[in-house]
Amino acid sequence: MIGSRIQIIAVTASVLVVLMVIHLIRRRRLRMEYSFVWLLGSAVLILFSLWRDLLEIIADFIGVYYSPTILLLVTVFVAALGFLHFSVAMSKQTDDNKRLVQEVALLRQRLELLDKDSGTDTVDESGAKSS
Repeated sequence: MIGSRIQIIAVTASVLVVLMVIHLIRRRRLRMEYSFVWLLGSAVLILFSLWRDLLEIIADFIGVYYSPTILLLVTVFVAALGFLHFSVAMSKQTDDNKRLVQEVALLRQRLELLDKDSGTDTVDESGAKSS
């Protein structure tokens, strides 16, 4: 089972990450769709921490001489997928913001036209009244 100090530290750190992610989800600071990656990564780290030979088994299966390089390869791959996901999310958010700004501008123009037709004062974004 757990024999060395490094295994205890690794399992403890992974469990703390899981607890932190759950805490952030409960406080609504982290959305469920993003938490899945963190929980999955922590579970994999716990698995590798508890079953140390698993990394060697995977390395032998793939044909990698130095097994810790698999962790680096997986980390780089997951990071690249994360960057791609966040780039897509940011692009969608940029498009949504642009659409919302255009809608607000159209609504403001319509409101000004309605106010002009009714003869009432309007308040612009700086708070100053205009007639």
